[in-house]
Amino acid sequence: MAMLLTIAAALLAVSGQSGPLLPSPKAAAAELEAGNYAAAERDYRLVVAAYPRMGEVYTNLGICYFLQKKYQEAAETFQQGLKLKPEMANAWLLLGMSQFHLNEPSKAIPSLRQYTSMNPADAEGHYYLGICLLSLDRDQEAAQALGKAREIDPKNTDVLYHLAECYVHSAQVKGGDLNSLQAAFQRTVAEIAAIDPNSVRLHQLLAGYYEAMGDSNKAQSELEEMIKTHPHVQGVYYTLGCFYLKQYHYDQALDQFKAELALDSPNPRTYLQIGRTYTDMREPEKALPFLEQAIRMEPDQTTPWVQMGRTHLRMNEFDKAASALEKAIQLGDRSASTYFLLSNAYRGMGKLDLAQQAVKKSEEASREQSNKVIEHLREAAGENKADDH
Repeated sequence: MAMLLTIAAALLAVSGQSGPLLPSPKAAAAELEAGNYAAAERDYRLVVAAYPRMGEVYTNLGICYFLQKKYQEAAETFQQGLKLKPEMANAWLLLGMSQFHLNEPSKAIPSLRQYTSMNPADAEGHYYLGICLLSLDRDQEAAQALGKAREIDPKNTDVLYHLAECYVHSAQVKGGDLNSLQAAFQRTVAEIAAIDPNSVRLHQLLAGYYEAMGDSNKAQSELEEMIKTHPHVQGVYYTLGCFYLKQYHYDQALDQFKAELALDSPNPRTYLQIGRTYTDMREPEKALPFLEQAIRMEPDQTTPWVQMGRTHLRMNEFDKAASALEKAIQLGDRSASTYFLLSNAYRGMGKLDLAQQAVKKSEEASREQSNKVIEHLREAAGENKADDH
């Protein structure tokens, strides 16, 4: 997605004349428009000190930080400005984009929703909202947001690519509706190819398609070839790392995940996967800081809490493991494996009654899952018979 084109429009000049000893808002704006971001930052810091009750100057200072990739400072500054003047639409967008670049999609979503409600005709806001939702596996919501971005900007290949990702994820979650997956895949590939036949997104979609079809080797080869010519594309190293992790090639997985973190906007799940990798390598102490970051980024998602529980179990910290696993269950994880891990934590704490209860819930969840699989197979068999006729 192209960098925000409305940056210049967001430069809200402070009216009035500055005396000879006061900072000049016009001079600061001139530095910013000339691309002298460090100098503009210095000038706008003085302007903010002189006009601390004007929300616009915080937005301008936030833009200076943003353009220097100082996303934490940018987010904090936009928030200060919005407290004073919440009607500044561009500040909401830039706040959401800053939070996205900080790998905090759950924080970015409310900011971006606020922006899209104020400026529904801008594709940029819908796009960033969509990819934040997609990173949290909220595929249906992501598809809606990206669909709106597509209506506004139908030839944007980044929008089309991420919309196709929604289709792939949804098909995998639903058990693999390969007919709809193929149709959506082929439509999107055709649209991207018509716009840019050399687009890197075509390679990414092909890799995603191979993976969804169960051919991980082809998917991995496609990504490995793509990195040779496009080494700075967000998400590719992450996906490769996941392939290596499935194959228990831990060192290679870590190399890929760390390469992902070196990008400007890495996949937010990278911290989670590094933590998981270190845990599987039986180096749980190294896993903890990455899992703590994963939880800060996605506090309402169950997977980081489960991984934290696994890691504390590796360290024989049973009370901390139980607390993390209980949090995952509280957030909605009812899987047999999570209850089984919790039973081990309770057993390590000497709470045998609770351990037995957790084992019972694990068995119930396992039976329920088996029944769902059987029912799905029966439905699929019925559909196949209908197709034959």
